[in-house]
Amino acid sequence: MDFDFSEEQYLFRDTLRKLLGGVGDLAKARSLLEGDGVDGKLWSELTALGAFGVLVPEEHSGLGLTFVDLALMAEEFGRALVPSPVAETIAATDVIVRHATPEQKARLLPKIAAGELKLVPATLEPDAGFDPGDIRTAALPSGNAWRLSGRKMLVPHAATADVMLVAARFGGEGQLGIALLEPGREGVSLRSQPSLDPCGRYCEVTFDAVPIIREDILGGGPSPVALARLLDANGALAATQMTGIASKVLDDAVSYASHRTQFGRPIGSFQAIKHRCADMAVAVDASRSAAYYASWTMAEDSSDRAKAVSMAKSFCGDSSRFVCNEGIQIHGGIGFTWDLGLHFYLRRAKVLEYSYGDAAYHRERVLAETLAERRSGG
Repeated sequence: MDFDFSEEQYLFRDTLRKLLGGVGDLAKARSLLEGDGVDGKLWSELTALGAFGVLVPEEHSGLGLTFVDLALMAEEFGRALVPSPVAETIAATDVIVRHATPEQKARLLPKIAAGELKLVPATLEPDAGFDPGDIRTAALPSGNAWRLSGRKMLVPHAATADVMLVAARFGGEGQLGIALLEPGREGVSLRSQPSLDPCGRYCEVTFDAVPIIREDILGGGPSPVALARLLDANGALAATQMTGIASKVLDDAVSYASHRTQFGRPIGSFQAIKHRCADMAVAVDASRSAAYYASWTMAEDSSDRAKAVSMAKSFCGDSSRFVCNEGIQIHGGIGFTWDLGLHFYLRRAKVLEYSYGDAAYHRERVLAETLAERRSGG
């Protein structure tokens, strides 16, 4: 059985890599240090390529592909430091395709495929952990509608998003679900929050009795399953992006070690450097295996999806941090400078490492899933 990607999938990856600027180009990332952090030209180019329509069914003007087709794409997003909310919009698309009402699909999916909507998740709360059970943002009944109150933190590009997917409880201590809200809606306020990623734009979002109706609730009602899928989709894409970051830093480190000479020889010929590069290569390959399998479980909605995503998220975070640190060390003193720019990759990797659950949370989740399987005899 052939587990490799198809020729068409590799061709799409190569086309995307060419579009994103090739190897070693940090100019796009540096250009986003000021302003709103959104590259409008890149967004238009990705739309023309069909990136936002990958998961959109053909009947809604999309390509009708699966999460597996996203794996190579997300890796390229990591390599090129593509800013939010590109990956977040694609992750939201996956949840909408699977859990939205027919009316919501008809309203949102064609616009997503046409690049007309930017969607971001609003899930993490202050003074709370990564577990969905910690969510306290609540939508309380108010006549024939609801009133949403609460606070979210580190919402990526909330100020430029068109729709936020807000994780909330419906009815105080009721079921969890997702509300689809525009940042400009009455009762929503934003406050900028700095982050380690200089290209990122994050906001604290406060909801003060925001009026919502049933059409604003993904699927028409509370759905813990939809929320779990949203978190897993973002976690899987974050893992694959971190793999792309590690791959790019490894390529740069090997290239530098091949050309930088010391004592009349390329430093890559020294055993200590060889060992470091070999360890980095092993980490990247193992990350790919974990991230690609997580993408497959997402596409198939496999029974071990939660465990696979958590394994990938925790392992790829460790690997990307290790590879970025080693890559900087191989470059020596220049590796720490602003001009070289390797720190851009390390900073993005660190932000992704702690987004949608850190390693400790995901390892506990793997343990819980494994124990549950053993109890059930699986």
